[in-house]
Amino acid sequence: MERFLSEEKHRTERADILPFFKARPNLSAALGLTNSAIEAPDRVAFELDLFGDFVCDVANGDSSTNAFTLIEFEDAQEQSIFRKLDHGKSMKRWSPRFERGFSQLVDWAWRLSTEGGTSDALRRVFGNSHPDVHLLLVVGRDADLTGGDLNRLQWRSRNVSFGSYRMSCFTFDGILQSIRRRLQLAKQ
Repeated sequence: MERFLSEEKHRTERADILPFFKARPNLSAALGLTNSAIEAPDRVAFELDLFGDFVCDVANGDSSTNAFTLIEFEDAQEQSIFRKLDHGKSMKRWSPRFERGFSQLVDWAWRLSTEGGTSDALRRVFGNSHPDVHLLLVVGRDADLTGGDLNRLQWRSRNVSFGSYRMSCFTFDGILQSIRRRLQLAKQ
């Protein structure tokens, strides 16, 4: 992944990012480690249909702990997370691309919560009607963010949840660092 990120500063979702992860199921499974309930990811699906209404780019999970991570990728472009600073303003606005990805996570959480605990649909998708689901948005690059931008992104990720569904948001550089740290811990 490091080479993939270093070869091109900016990447598009459909042409670059999705094919890269589809070709690397082990790396895609490692993305699920953002869900602390996943101990050994043994399930990976690409473009998973969620109840006929939504599709997540990657889904992975641990069948033993019944824990899953649903992942949405967005572009890794200069303005994927924040727009350029408006004249006379000190804070950048969230970009439409970021809000699009974030809204998808909101819709997934809404749909999961409306299915309820006895849902046949939940059993069909997750193998159990009470999955531990974590939602992950991966978007943008660290190099396109100031320190303040990155702090805002991290704050939003740490402080937003959708009912019982937790959410994380990382840049592509940030998710690479997170995977490295978690794998280092696993080695110890």
